[in-house]
Amino acid sequence: MKLWHRWFGLVAGLWLALLAITGIAVTFYDELDSALNADWRTVPASDQVAPIDDAARKAERALPGFAPNMIELPGHAGDSLWMMGRAPIGGSPRPVQVFADPRDGSVLGWRESGAIRFDRRHAMDIVYGLHIDLLAGPWMTWFFGLVSLLWVIDHGIAAALSFPKGMHWLRAFRTEGRRGSLKRLFDSHRAWGLWFLPVTLVLAVTGVTLAWPDDSREAVALVSPTTGRLHESMADVPETPPAIDIDAAMARIVGDKRGRVHSVRIFPDHGVYAVRTFDARDRDDQGRLWHYVAMDDGRVTGTRHDNGSTAGDEFFAWQYPLHSGKVFGLAGRLLVLAGGVVTLWLCLSGLRLWLRRRR
Repeated sequence: MKLWHRWFGLVAGLWLALLAITGIAVTFYDELDSALNADWRTVPASDQVAPIDDAARKAERALPGFAPNMIELPGHAGDSLWMMGRAPIGGSPRPVQVFADPRDGSVLGWRESGAIRFDRRHAMDIVYGLHIDLLAGPWMTWFFGLVSLLWVIDHGIAAALSFPKGMHWLRAFRTEGRRGSLKRLFDSHRAWGLWFLPVTLVLAVTGVTLAWPDDSREAVALVSPTTGRLHESMADVPETPPAIDIDAAMARIVGDKRGRVHSVRIFPDHGVYAVRTFDARDRDDQGRLWHYVAMDDGRVTGTRHDNGSTAGDEFFAWQYPLHSGKVFGLAGRLLVLAGGVVTLWLCLSGLRLWLRRRR
């Protein structure tokens, strides 16, 4: 077990440290991005609201060929409208984000998602991309899932090594020895790892399920059935100009209470809008109740909450809220941030232990 823990730390430590550093920043993605790009992310608070379709049309004029596939409405007074989609850039469709003023739909700015540009406009987008796949694509996401799975296994091994035979279990949670000594370094490595083991274990498990969603669902389905979001099983239809617009689809669900809407997903290949609204069953700050509205006649074709209807669905409904810490509000996010800091410390202290023992 000692050999496993030692070599897992040395080999996977680099990747865990990278995930910890980027995860610390991603925990407060919106706040940091808003601070860096206040002219895009914030507007003067106002009761004036323009139609969503006006904003989409103005975005298409500002960025020819832009087609939104998701529009997130302002979560708080003073937030901008956030549209995500694709636009032809450099001769090929590229993912882009467009920010608009919800008062009149005017475009505040836009950026290409995943573009490696070292400026304040793209800083947080790059950090997020590094955390997801190192900006290297799906294969790196798969690799990060493997690292997370091995990290889950290592939690059990590290816990077993922390309580050697004959030692009182409380000593494992304390740091002893003089400052700068090898014993103090070892005790600190062990104690911090044990105190935060529940947090880092949750981050490891959710890291697996978020990186390997399909494989995770197949594994969980062996114990409990799982059902996906409704659009995942919808048949494709010929794409035609919609007969009703986004605002009409939202009104079909919430009337004039637009504040109940978190976002709208657009599925032209299925002929529906997915209007996501806030619900008492939500476990984070994202609207988890999906209403599917037909583009041709405005009928509601289906409704589903992300909690689903089975124990397997419930398990997956917890994954992102736990990984982000949002399930417990600000306290949860701070706990996840602390978990990232401790993970970084464990990587660095583990390397220092190995180097000092070699000497």
